[in-house]
Amino acid sequence: MKKWLVVALTAVLLGNQTHSRRYYYVEVPMESPKDLEPLRAQGFDIAGVDFEKKTASLVMEETELGRARNLTVIAMRELDRLDEEYKNPAEVEASLIETEKNYPHLVRRESIGKSVEGREIWAVALTHKFSRKKAPKKTLLVDATHHAREVMTTEVALDIIDYLTKNFAADEQVRKWLDNYEVWVVPMLNPDGNERVWTEDRMWRKNARGGYGVDINRNYPYSWAKCNGSSGFTGSDTYRGASAGSEPETQALTQLVTRIQPKFNLSYHSYSELVIYPFGCNPETVPSPDADVYLQTGKELAKKLVKDSGQGSYKAGTSYDLLYNVDGGSIDWMYGKEKVMAFVVELNGSYQGFQPSYSKWRDSTVARQRAGWMYLLEQMDKPGIK
Repeated sequence: MKKWLVVALTAVLLGNQTHSRRYYYVEVPMESPKDLEPLRAQGFDIAGVDFEKKTASLVMEETELGRARNLTVIAMRELDRLDEEYKNPAEVEASLIETEKNYPHLVRRESIGKSVEGREIWAVALTHKFSRKKAPKKTLLVDATHHAREVMTTEVALDIIDYLTKNFAADEQVRKWLDNYEVWVVPMLNPDGNERVWTEDRMWRKNARGGYGVDINRNYPYSWAKCNGSSGFTGSDTYRGASAGSEPETQALTQLVTRIQPKFNLSYHSYSELVIYPFGCNPETVPSPDADVYLQTGKELAKKLVKDSGQGSYKAGTSYDLLYNVDGGSIDWMYGKEKVMAFVVELNGSYQGFQPSYSKWRDSTVARQRAGWMYLLEQMDKPGIK
């Protein structure tokens, strides 16, 4: 470890302690995703990776930093304060109410369920209600904020709603999409966890079950607890829950999918600038003949997404190819149970992290992500999986 990092760690550990929780990104070397396994085994919170720099970022609370002395640390920085311009659950609800009021011919707002603490989980269906095309229309489903701290994902979801409604009148392409298809958006699947981010712990990841929380994206009833891609320990950030599909947030999304039968699902997460497709347990893969169109669509989607640096595009693959095993994840259930072509988009790079400056990164991030969801809308009438 570099000497200045030893000094920095010592200063943090011995310095003035406050009642507020202080977090740090700690960068360590990563030659390949295999290097992540020892970190997972030791219980480190792996926040993201950077394949160009060959690094992984860990999130550590101030009181945990002593553990970093046993690692090869490349860099360390304290997280900036959480920007208050990001939206909390009440602000998301208010935004959706206002949009439905302003565009009643395009927007239908619906509660798809309630969270552990009883908050509504809101979705909107976007389509031109007076189009000549008869129902049912082919559907794209977008969800965001499975993980509470990933606040930029909600901004991307809300931007989809905003862009499609505001450009419907003047943009022929948008009119075509909303005349012929439905776009369902769930901008905040985990409102309880996000509320906790604002009130208690800005790095909270899970829902609010029992005070300890369940990782919703390890709770889906497909390959649940199958391959050491989650934890059975309640204190873990990847705690999978007491049983498959136990959480009301998970149930809300699965019931919506069963009802609307989307062709595509985009699930926004952060961060690492990746596009992930099924499956999460090594060595399971999408079988033929679906694999040809599914994997090609995922790779093309990744090519559409420009990295935060402005150079290069996202990397595509399975979670175990790019990161580590994941069991009980949403996209595995989407395809494995309902035959939906589902993708996780891990937006933003390692420097931006989970909660980058709103004024600096919000608009550029949502603008870059438009190329991805627009690409899938262009594929709605193309051949899909069988």
